[in-house]
Amino acid sequence: MEKFTLKYFQKYLDYLRENDLYPKIHEVEGPSTSPVVQMGGKKYLTFCSNNYLGLAEHPEVKEQTKKAIEIYGTGSGSTRLLSGTLDIQTEFESALAKHFGYNDSVTFSSGYLANAGVIRMLVDPFPYFKLPTFSNVFASDAGFIISDELNHASIIDGVRLAKADRAVYRHGDMTDLEKLLSNNKQKRKLIITDGVFSMDGDIANLKEITKLAKAYGAILFVDDSHAVGVLGPKGEGVAHYLEVEKDVDIIMGSFTKAFGSIGGFIVANQTIVDYIRITARSYIFSDPIPPAIVYGLITTLRVITEGDRLRKKVSENADKLRDGLKKAGFTVLGDKTPIVPLFVGNEKKAIQFSDELHNRGILAPCVRRPAVLEGKERIRFSVMASHSFEQIDALLNVCVEIGKKMHMI
Repeated sequence: MEKFTLKYFQKYLDYLRENDLYPKIHEVEGPSTSPVVQMGGKKYLTFCSNNYLGLAEHPEVKEQTKKAIEIYGTGSGSTRLLSGTLDIQTEFESALAKHFGYNDSVTFSSGYLANAGVIRMLVDPFPYFKLPTFSNVFASDAGFIISDELNHASIIDGVRLAKADRAVYRHGDMTDLEKLLSNNKQKRKLIITDGVFSMDGDIANLKEITKLAKAYGAILFVDDSHAVGVLGPKGEGVAHYLEVEKDVDIIMGSFTKAFGSIGGFIVANQTIVDYIRITARSYIFSDPIPPAIVYGLITTLRVITEGDRLRKKVSENADKLRDGLKKAGFTVLGDKTPIVPLFVGNEKKAIQFSDELHNRGILAPCVRRPAVLEGKERIRFSVMASHSFEQIDALLNVCVEIGKKMHMI
């Protein structure tokens, strides 16, 4: 038998490139978080960034981050269980917990690592050595995961790492969710949902989900990465926006969206946070967010807390784009969030639409497999507070031009 070679991978790559299916990755010169970016010496209007409040370029945040480099350097040294926790890490996690109204928080070097590390620890037995059985409340020490079918890839991967049984309920279908809860009454149950679904831009029905979680004794875990900073009275996210924050056990979030930075976090009660610190492998065996970034995030959190003007602006921008696309005759998904997906429903057409935008000086990604199912392709526009109405009008005009050319409207 022929020895394994790289030809195996090359055949797939050749097929994808020959059929224009290999994704185009643009090289941006300078920051990629501004409404206008530069590539190949040309300027492009961008609707790709999740920098919803425009804070990646906030002058005070940048100044504080520079200042912290002089104090702490650029690296973390080692994991927190080996080299210790820095004072600013403790300060930030305390401020983060207070902001959301929880007892404590724990931060990770990415949101993906937060989900990958935490989910399995909420449902599997203690992972590292045999402990006594402390309770006979449940039929088994292993739990049961119930996850929305459109949850983010990091949740899906986090669930796959768990030994516990799992089930997926139809997106936003409360009847389906209750059926799964009812059929597993004697198990330690974990419900997981996005707060805002990243590809559809819709908001989870947390009012009904919290009622079901309470009725069936389930832990409720909300990945609120795309709502934190944007929704809620002070940017606390969907739970506070819908006024059910007291009924959500765990909120997970990312600093790569409205915070305009890097990292992820969990906020919960003290017991859960303490347990995560000594079980989650992505916390134990991975270095934390660099201290200079943490220093900047302390300032970012304050700006978000006081950011009513920014939240109002990003909401107005998203409404203007969403309403304009609908008025033009496009099918638009989602509501009330900075994510505005223009539904296409065909892979080749979605690629063509994105290419046509690029040719006219606008960047917006074609979302297709594996991010969405075949037949659910769309152009995903991300709106920022730093976009002007004039820039949104320019996008709308171009979309109408392309839509007519492609016979979509």
